[in-house]
Amino acid sequence: MIPKTRYQANHPEKYSDKKRYGLVRHAIKLMKHSGHIYTKQYGEENLPQDGGYIMYSNHQGKYDALGIMSAHDTPCSFVMDKKKSYMILVREIVDFVQGKRLDRSDIGQAMTILNEVANEVKEGRKYIIFPEGAYKFNNKNQMEPFKAGCFKCALKSKAPIVPYDQNL
Repeated sequence: MIPKTRYQANHPEKYSDKKRYGLVRHAIKLMKHSGHIYTKQYGEENLPQDGGYIMYSNHQGKYDALGIMSAHDTPCSFVMDKKKSYMILVREIVDFVQGKRLDRSDIGQAMTILNEVANEVKEGRKYIIFPEGAYKFNNKNQMEPFKAGCFKCALKSKAPIVPYDQNL
């Protein structure tokens, strides 16, 4: 899967968002099967039918974005900490869905990324953002304080904010 996703990520002009997203969901399905992971999905009827939106989800573990994507039928992307986005398989998925790598130590770069997200959401793209800003190992599913800056892209795009509570 990695060579196939790497090739398609490097040639986005040849593959539609929907086709690439389908391959990512297939890879997630294989991971879920081998890891005996089961995802329950609730509230799909609350998602806007048209246009872009941002799903804000609490960050409980490393599977969060994949769990949401496995249950989300239409192509979506996510914003991720740049430092952790280059691990094996993570890199391929970020590139494949044209995810955004946010450098939390560089405020200027972070604002640029959030502005890009806002513009893409205005154009109809869907995003997942974790307002806690990072995954904290073994946080015992306790919510961390939200980073206020992550909501700026929703305000700029004037798109619906979709709270996403994960009970995985």
